[in-house]
Amino acid sequence: MATLVLTSSRVDALRSGYDLRVAQLCALIPDELHLMVAPLYPLPPRTPTIDTSGLFAGVTECPAILGDRLSPRRHLRLDNHRYLSRGRPRGFAEARSTLATVITRGHIDRIVVFGWEIAELVAGVDCPKVLDICDSAALTQRRALAHAGWSLRGALELYRVRRTEARLPALFDQVTTVSAVDSAHLVALSGRPGNVSTVPNGVADAYLAPMPPPGDRRGVVFWGNLDFAPNADALSYFFAEVWYPALRAARVHVEVIGGNAPAWLQELARHEPLVRLSGFVSDLRAAVTRYPVMVNPMRTGSGLKNKVLEAFGLGVVVVSTPRGVEALPAAKHGEHLVISADSAGFAAAVLDLLDDPGRRERLRSNANALLHERYRWPVTTRPWCALFDTAVGSRGA
Repeated sequence: MATLVLTSSRVDALRSGYDLRVAQLCALIPDELHLMVAPLYPLPPRTPTIDTSGLFAGVTECPAILGDRLSPRRHLRLDNHRYLSRGRPRGFAEARSTLATVITRGHIDRIVVFGWEIAELVAGVDCPKVLDICDSAALTQRRALAHAGWSLRGALELYRVRRTEARLPALFDQVTTVSAVDSAHLVALSGRPGNVSTVPNGVADAYLAPMPPPGDRRGVVFWGNLDFAPNADALSYFFAEVWYPALRAARVHVEVIGGNAPAWLQELARHEPLVRLSGFVSDLRAAVTRYPVMVNPMRTGSGLKNKVLEAFGLGVVVVSTPRGVEALPAAKHGEHLVISADSAGFAAAVLDLLDDPGRRERLRSNANALLHERYRWPVTTRPWCALFDTAVGSRGA
């Protein structure tokens, strides 16, 4: 069989958890793969970090669908199923034409789409179709509004996103998400439990190596994409309500790793010697294992936090809010990590762990064992592989 993989970004650099997810899931599709990259906006140049020549039989990249001059007709919609065609009809038509050419030339039998934002491109294409949405956008947006405060504009966009997600299981043979929480939300919206599956993320082989010695710095570390709104909010909460005043008074250092730090965080690091911004690092393992504790103070967002799995693999003990680990039901408070729902408890947990190396050793050993048992890619992707052994994989073959 021949499968068309449709993405909105290139699959050649593992700079985010989603990049890794797409690459891993593509590698498990037992077909000849043809990749079509349909970016919404122009893609910035970047240096490839992985060789995909052995993964894809062909790669086609079309011009960006959207641009600066969007049609005002895009505002006259109740959902996002026709956002691309209304927002920029010419760009959408060009992408559809490219899609038709790839399907014909590649003798495509089925299509796998990564990201609901480009699902509109395959509407009406008569072949088996699988859609991976990863996180539920409706759940993420609802939580963001509940946290930041409701507005008319925000409520309207949430309404559109909810209506969009509700229809996805009817438009695709299978829809997958990254966590049971996201899947449950999608099922509740659509009323269609039969073709929604959960495919959790795993970790790269680098995090399955033997644990390094425990970090000995009196401090904590956080890493992630800092221009991702839930991460920025998590850090805002941590520094305003957890680190200050209790951890600052105890002289607890904080290192934040990741690019695009918000201005307020850059300003804090300039004036606070206990706070360090490291930007993007090429060797995360070496950077974070100097610290005994990783903080994961997430309050918004959804999906599975890869940084928690990475910490488990590197032997860095995790202190998290409940939301930060809701997609990891096997990870138990007091056995694999520490979970705290309030800022005072969070600060107390950090201080207790920094002062108790014996407890840290027990937690990190348990968490590492759990990672090897439950969160290796060959384990987490079993539901994904099963999709291609069913009628979804053979319909129309």
